[in-house]
Amino acid sequence: MKFYPAIGLWCSLFLVSGKLFAQQPLADTLNIKGVEVTGQKPGKENRSASPVQRMTINEINALPGNSAAEALRNFSGVTLKDYGGLGGLKTVVVRSLGTNHTGIFVDGTPLSDIATGQIDLGKIPLEELQEIELSIGSGQQLCQPARAQSSASLLEFHSVTPDFSKSNMQMKAGLKTGSFGVINPFMGLSLKTGKRTNAGITADYNNTRGDYTYILKNGSQPDTTLMRDNADMEAINLNFRIETRFGDSSVLRAKSWFYSSKRGLPGAVIYYNPYSAQRLTNRDFFCNLQYARKGKNLQLLSNLNFSNSFLRYRDPAFLNQDGGLDNSYRQQELYLSQAVSMPLNEIFSMGTAADLMINHMQSDQYSGNEPMRFSGLGSISFQARTSKTEATAVLLGSMVKESKPDNSTSSTIAALSPSLSFITRISSSPLIRLRLLYKNSFRMPTFHDLYYNLVGNTTLKPEFVNQWNAGLILSEEIGTLQFNLHTDLFFNQVKDKIVAVPTQNLFVWSMRNLGKVDIKGIEIQTGIKSKLFKTKEIALNFNYTHQQALDMSLPGSSTYRQQIAYVPFQTFSGFVMLSGKQLTIGYNLIYNSHRYVLGENITANLLPSWWVHDASISWQQAVKSTVFKIKAEGINLFNRQYEVIRGFPMNGRGFYLTLSVNY
Repeated sequence: MKFYPAIGLWCSLFLVSGKLFAQQPLADTLNIKGVEVTGQKPGKENRSASPVQRMTINEINALPGNSAAEALRNFSGVTLKDYGGLGGLKTVVVRSLGTNHTGIFVDGTPLSDIATGQIDLGKIPLEELQEIELSIGSGQQLCQPARAQSSASLLEFHSVTPDFSKSNMQMKAGLKTGSFGVINPFMGLSLKTGKRTNAGITADYNNTRGDYTYILKNGSQPDTTLMRDNADMEAINLNFRIETRFGDSSVLRAKSWFYSSKRGLPGAVIYYNPYSAQRLTNRDFFCNLQYARKGKNLQLLSNLNFSNSFLRYRDPAFLNQDGGLDNSYRQQELYLSQAVSMPLNEIFSMGTAADLMINHMQSDQYSGNEPMRFSGLGSISFQARTSKTEATAVLLGSMVKESKPDNSTSSTIAALSPSLSFITRISSSPLIRLRLLYKNSFRMPTFHDLYYNLVGNTTLKPEFVNQWNAGLILSEEIGTLQFNLHTDLFFNQVKDKIVAVPTQNLFVWSMRNLGKVDIKGIEIQTGIKSKLFKTKEIALNFNYTHQQALDMSLPGSSTYRQQIAYVPFQTFSGFVMLSGKQLTIGYNLIYNSHRYVLGENITANLLPSWWVHDASISWQQAVKSTVFKIKAEGINLFNRQYEVIRGFPMNGRGFYLTLSVNY
């Protein structure tokens, strides 16, 4: 890999702190018995000026599903794009802004794909997650990478933290199997290798035939039941980490991740032809070195990442002179980030961050220069906090320089992106808070958007977004009952929106700009928790979203003031969990209203609404230091036939069984 010379601008920061000691005469010393104050601190979602949704480890364990994508369907404002069921690509769209506007972080480390901009969330197994968090805007943290500040929304995954309080070793192994030929063994090992050092490794293997049945509706002719073809997948996921602590405030972490998969891409059922021969091969390697320090007067966060990804796409049935397509892509990213925050006084704090990204891609599609992109990000933030009110202001500067294939010249784009957030407490009992948010952001077209020879459009413009949000938070505790209600009104204004519409298969897209898109909607989130007994808890979560995403580009055109493609008007999710010391039951309901596959909202472009019901039941038993667990899941219990993307029927009813042992 070759990079052009780049300027590295990072400064070493030092902390000088002092300690004050006070002495009292012994005669004035009193022995007072300790007083225990019980109560639950409001969760981040009830304190943040930016709308935040969280899913904890108890809910994750009770949730039916295999990957992080299934969990995200339960968040309001989220539309999951699923291209073909079990092994298909799964991406997330938040408030109709497109996949590329959502930054994805795993344990504080960003994931990216400069070629397509789409992170396949099917790669992230639920089994290893402790918490999932979705924030609109960049959240309230001052010490975070500038890259996190640059996204319209932020999706954070937190891995399970090992507990070495009883043993210096933790081991986990299990097997999941079930419908459609799913075989999914997994294992994990964590070791405390020193007084302040621990290491761990996890491995996950997934194999599925993906040969589910679906119903083909043929007008006035009888319905035909067909078998989904070329939907198999084989994947392996390996993770290694090591962590060393220095004192009580500093930690150094190193992580590496390897993912490899081979899968068939089930073609769109077009003109009653379900045949597909497309194949996709992925090999991704990622490593990260992170240093974090949380002191009383100073916080530091340093990241150094390197990733190398290989992708090969084959379509032997494609009609061209070469007798089919066989395209390969290899991309690298070098990422450096330094963030720092500090209090200025009892009320005011400030933070700053500087990031540098160098992206390079090689492909058999480019006969000349290979595309390379240098991105520099810098942010400065200020926060004022009192007992009732919190306000945060952020200014982000971005500069992107790009060299183009077959072109000796390069282009440079610079932008300033401000954001403001505010939250104040209106009432203490019940707890009522008002929050307001404004954020400006932009995203560059990806390399495939610009240069892929089948659909690339080199005239694409960057996409700019203005976000407004106004919301109310109501939270109340009555005995053991906890009640939360969040209501948010949002309005997003998008200039030069980049639209990617899949055509005849999962890999080939059609790219274009829409001059102006206005998105407005309302989100309602309700959560109820109650302890029935000392060891039993019931939780209910309901999320509703109504939104309009209208094309406002050309008055008088057939798409003017029409809903843009694949945005449902309404979504709803409901999740019920009953958990005890041994038995946990979960029930999940997902609803998507009708939507249109093209910008013209006519009957021919209509995709009907759908409901999906999932359920799970798990039982665990501890025998000395070993915990045995069995989990049964039912997916799409009523065997609903539906499509998320036209021509790509989803799988019907399926049942899965997971056996695991924790030592």
